[in-house]
Amino acid sequence: MYARSQGRGLTGLLVGVAVGLSASQAGASGFQLKEQSAEGLGNAFAGSTAKAYDLSTAFFNPAGLTRLTGHEVHTTGAYIIPQAHFSGSATTAQGTAVAGNLSGDAAQDTFLPAMYGLYSPTDDLRFGLAINVPFGMATEYDTGWVGRYQALESSLHSMSFMPSVAYRVWDGLSLSAAPVFQYTSVKLTTGINNRGLLPFDGRQKLTAEDLGFGFNVAAMYEFNEGSRVGVNYRSRVHHHFEGETKYQNVHPGLAAQAGFVNSDASADLTTPDVLSIGAYHEFTPEWAVVADVAWTNWSLFDELRVDAETGADSRTVENWHDTVFASIGGIWRPNENWSFRAGFAYDMSPIPDKHRTARIPGADRYWLASGVSYAFEDWFKVDFGYTHIFVEDASVNETTAQGTLVGTYENSIDVLSFGAKLRF
Repeated sequence: MYARSQGRGLTGLLVGVAVGLSASQAGASGFQLKEQSAEGLGNAFAGSTAKAYDLSTAFFNPAGLTRLTGHEVHTTGAYIIPQAHFSGSATTAQGTAVAGNLSGDAAQDTFLPAMYGLYSPTDDLRFGLAINVPFGMATEYDTGWVGRYQALESSLHSMSFMPSVAYRVWDGLSLSAAPVFQYTSVKLTTGINNRGLLPFDGRQKLTAEDLGFGFNVAAMYEFNEGSRVGVNYRSRVHHHFEGETKYQNVHPGLAAQAGFVNSDASADLTTPDVLSIGAYHEFTPEWAVVADVAWTNWSLFDELRVDAETGADSRTVENWHDTVFASIGGIWRPNENWSFRAGFAYDMSPIPDKHRTARIPGADRYWLASGVSYAFEDWFKVDFGYTHIFVEDASVNETTAQGTLVGTYENSIDVLSFGAKLRF
């Protein structure tokens, strides 16, 4: 990651950009979001790379579009309810205790929409469209909490637009390719300790945005109508952010000493590539088992490099590691209208313990999911999914230029999702 600034103030904030991404309360590890389908949520996304039940396959494996017919639109929305409660204390860089509260629940509830479209010009050719939010994170602390010199507000939001083409090469094998257009914005704020020069804190705020490009390739092989496997690769997307940093209520003497001046800013960030493999198998027309394994290349984020026009340059070691998301689930279809789903998943965190921060503190996760669908007619169906995500307690020992925060977070996440399909 690279950034320009007018001094150490921006350097520290841009360090916060990357560090802030290091422990997300998003729906998956890091700052990745999997909640792109109400139907898939009911299985903890087990089999999402192979099921091709609905148009969400345009995101999880566009090759599965060849299993769908006609022209369709599909919309889904997930309401993510995370919780992050801190207990601990903080000291300033001078070693004095920071007065303040524990801020309560720092994680922000989020609504995550997704939209899909399908056009079928021939029996073997499909055109699909997926509009999703594949990466995101959000936390906000009280202005008077003890860790305000480490973090106040943190948000990252990515919107992706992926038009795809899928073709059935021969009976059983379908292939797909698609460009990915991804717009990402970042906002981070941090309290500034005026060191008694003023009776209140100052504030540091960074905003930046960029449009990046990548690609997606996928394949699906059907052994028969009731058994299939799928593989999907979504490439990394590089972002070169252009934005600005601003300061408020900072004592002029401190601002001059520390280089806290408003300026334009730029930074580089690459969202990781993801490889997933899924399987679907029917034991009977009523019962099916599904499974998925996804590898995410989080080791791309090994260090943070910052170059300041004025003041010292900075290099922060991150050493994230690659992660695996593994899920298994079952589907029961008692008749042509109803289907019921359940699933379990293990979601590995990419963040080494010593690099965990207050921006969004996360750890390894365990998903327990359920869902139901009802088809009113062949052309209209609704889906509902619910998942509770158990998150391991996360310890934090974070030292910045303004001081040290030490404590523990108790985290959990609930996700509710609803979707509807309309076929023309």
